[in-house]
This record gives sequence, C-alpha cells and structure tokens, in this order.
Amino acid sequence: MSQIQIRQIQQSMIYAKSTQQLRQVSCLQPTLMRIRHGEKHIWLNEQTYIARAGDILIAPAGLQLTLTNQPDVHGYACEVLTIAPGLIEQFRQNHPAAVQTALQQAPRLCEKLSATMALLWDELFNAIANNEPVELIEHRAAGLLLALTLSGFATALLSHRDDTVAQRVQMLIMLEPAREWTVELMAKQLNLGASTLRRQLQQEGQSFREILERIRLNIGLGLIQTSKHAIGQIAQQCGYQSASRFSARFQLQFGIKPLQLRATIN
Repeated sequence: MSQIQIRQIQQSMIYAKSTQQLRQVSCLQPTLMRIRHGEKHIWLNEQTYIARAGDILIAPAGLQLTLTNQPDVHGYACEVLTIAPGLIEQFRQNHPAAVQTALQQAPRLCEKLSATMALLWDELFNAIANNEPVELIEHRAAGLLLALTLSGFATALLSHRDDTVAQRVQMLIMLEPAREWTVELMAKQLNLGASTLRRQLQQEGQSFREILERIRLNIGLGLIQTSKHAIGQIAQQCGYQSASRFSARFQLQFGIKPLQLRATIN
C-alpha cells in the first residue's frame, strides 16, 4: 500500500521544453506558483490570464483550471508551493486584522512579485529544499503569507471555507491514493454509515467515485511533471492496477496522454 506524506507546506518544480496543454486541472490544496521561465496561460470563468516570468499565481483549493505552459527560449520553469489548509487557518488566527482587511478586496489570480516578496519566496523555497527545521519553514511561510496579505494578493487563499465531508474524503484519499478505497471503507474511516456518506456527498454536489478519480489523476499529473518514475509505477502509486487504464482516464480528464505529457518535459 502506497502512502503519501502530506506536509504543511511542500515545494516542487514544473519544467517543459515544449508546449503543455492541460484541461480540468484541480488544485487539491491551496497553491502558489511562481513563473521562472516562459508563460502560463489560464482560462477561468471565460477569462484569460497570462502569468509571465516573475509573476505569481494564487489558487485556492478546489479551483479547476484549463491551462497552457508555454516555454520561451530557456524553456518553461515554474516553482510551486502547496500549503496545507491548517497552516492557513493558523495564519488567519494569528493575523486577524490583516486578514479582515484583505478579505474586503476582490480575489486576484495573477500578480507581479515585488522585490520583498521575491526574497521571502526564495528564502522559503530554499529552506524547504535544504530540509531546514519545520518550525523555521513554517515561520518563513507565515512571512510570505503576511507579505501577500498586506499587498492584497492573498484574498483567494484566506477566504474561509467550511470543513465539508467532501474535503475530509479528499484528504484521506490524498494520504493513501493507492488504497483500495470503497464507500464502505471511507465511511468507516469517517465514523459514518455508507448510506449517510453517499447522502451527505450528494448534498454537497459530489460523489465518492468522482472525488476518488479526481484525486488520483491529479496526483498522477503531479508525479509525471515532477518525477522520473515510469508511467506504470505512477499508475500503481495512484491506485490503478493497469497503466493502460490510467492512461485512458488521464487523457479523458486532461486531454493529453501521460507519455505525451512526459515527452514535453524530457
């Protein structure tokens, strides 16, 4: 059984040597993306956003994007930070006045990083890469969040979201995507009856099967983009016994086959 450790804050790099076009990409956790080379084009709510080198993208958990990663002469490179909701909630409690002011502003998806925010970003990114103590990493993360909040950039991350049953289901699947999940097993984990779980998810406009596949495929997407693991190995890590089944579902979700996406990176 494959279990993935979810830290309070994680980093990764996404590269591309040729254009990547992806649809229905879900942000499983609050996510910050900093473009280093190339451009990221995003289509959301009938609007187009373009993030260029030096820009930051701020995406709350649950946001679903259609996007293109477009290389420049140096290729495409994007630094990614994912922040656990618990860490953001802790930040809300520690800085209520700044958060309240920020929430009065309209959410913004894409912004230019100031010199100060770029420095804070680099310090946090390097701290994670160097395996510095967790307390220091979280301190640096709070500093970056505070700078984004005071600049009016963090509204989308700070908007309070109730703890739904679907979110609890999602977190358990993220911890063990390869587990042979069933409604009955998940209900037991949540101390609910299976019929109660189905009903509560339906009331939230969700289904267990849709959540399970969305989480597995988006974890697979991240592994293809950030690791050198074989596609068959990634399929197993995400709970698919067949690489061909994983490939078919991946293409249906994102509009590209896993091997085609891998070819844009290598």
